[in-house]
Amino acid sequence: MVENGTSQSGQVGAPGPGAAAVQAPNPLDAMRIAYESGARMPAPQVTRPLDQCVGEVLAQDVRVVRDVPHYDSSAMDGFAVRGPWPWTVGECAWPVATGSLVPPEAASVVRQEWVQVEAGETGAGGGTSVGSGAAAERISLAPGMPQRDLEPGRNIRRAGREALTGDLVARAGEVLTPAQVAFAAVAGHDALPVCARPRVGLLLTGTEVVAAGLPQPGFVRDAFGPQLPAYVRMLGAEVVASVRIGDGEAETEDALEKLVGQCDVVVSTGGTGHSRVDEVRRAALRRVTGEAGPNGPNSKPGRVLFPELNMRPGHPTFLMEHSGVVHVGLPGNPLAAMVALRLVLTHVLRGALGRTIEQPQTVNLAHDFDPGQGRSGAGSAWRVMPAKPGDTSGAGANPHRWELCDKRGSNMLRGLAKARGLVIIPPEGAGAGDAVACLPLPV
Repeated sequence: MVENGTSQSGQVGAPGPGAAAVQAPNPLDAMRIAYESGARMPAPQVTRPLDQCVGEVLAQDVRVVRDVPHYDSSAMDGFAVRGPWPWTVGECAWPVATGSLVPPEAASVVRQEWVQVEAGETGAGGGTSVGSGAAAERISLAPGMPQRDLEPGRNIRRAGREALTGDLVARAGEVLTPAQVAFAAVAGHDALPVCARPRVGLLLTGTEVVAAGLPQPGFVRDAFGPQLPAYVRMLGAEVVASVRIGDGEAETEDALEKLVGQCDVVVSTGGTGHSRVDEVRRAALRRVTGEAGPNGPNSKPGRVLFPELNMRPGHPTFLMEHSGVVHVGLPGNPLAAMVALRLVLTHVLRGALGRTIEQPQTVNLAHDFDPGQGRSGAGSAWRVMPAKPGDTSGAGANPHRWELCDKRGSNMLRGLAKARGLVIIPPEGAGAGDAVACLPLPV
């Protein structure tokens, strides 16, 4: 249960400065808190031409401007006819092509290959010209051909058969697909109202992080820079600024100051713990309390929506509002950060874009899971772990039950790279065959 941005699901770790009154929500509560935070900063509406709309979020319901199709058209190459055959071309038969206008007096369309010429003009080679429109030209059904094309309305696509004026094309909050954009064009639109992509700033921290090459002992490769911009775009937002710094207090303050002036959402990596070197958390809290900010001391205070999460990996994740932005603080460990990104940032942006809150799928575990695993305090935390459908080979295989991926330590990515979803397991654990919540990957 969540009230006023807090959860009653328990705490993980010691609360940081200024955060003692806010508890750590479980993963499902965190999704809702993040969604509500995003909904408080709705993305503005912009109008884009259709060729720029695929993948964008629709800002308003869109409806059909004119009946589709807007005229009676032929579904076949042949003749639009009325009355019994034989038919005289120009009087009770009219040549038509697929998609062409059917005369209002026609009762049906007979396909070209089912008719024969009874009388008509003779060409230079002695053959008969069908479809010339000559008044004397007469056609009839060829011997042995079925008469179903004579049924009223046969092979005629009536106006409005696909959609009527005012019918719904797509609802606000939907991510526009190629098919929806194509239908919008057919329905009479040249442009659509979509949500402007929220502006995201990245704050990548860590003195020990290197951006390229093979790191020396004591250093690690950057796992966030290569994929976060694309990930953010998949979520419907756009990275407009990215700053890479070490772990110092002054550089953290300077970087945060730079980002809040040009972004709607700040996503930081690392520095979210409670030690003396976790400067990102400290800098964010100073802005929340008004000790620092875009206007110096006594800036407008913000809010700690949650200082951490009741889950592993990813419990140092925080969500705060300060300096006019939503700040998603991700842990420095790669798997922990990616899990938090999937739960928290995804839902901040869904809220901002007017999309519905995500409802996790339900899957069944293939094996028992003991959340304690010998770690002190681990049994009180929810677990969010990479998983995949069970192996389909071998005796007793069951693809409908999901297996946890191995190599799933908070500092590892190999298990996540194999995963198809994140399963959410409550503190008491789960047994083989038990149903658990699952967030699919990729989003």
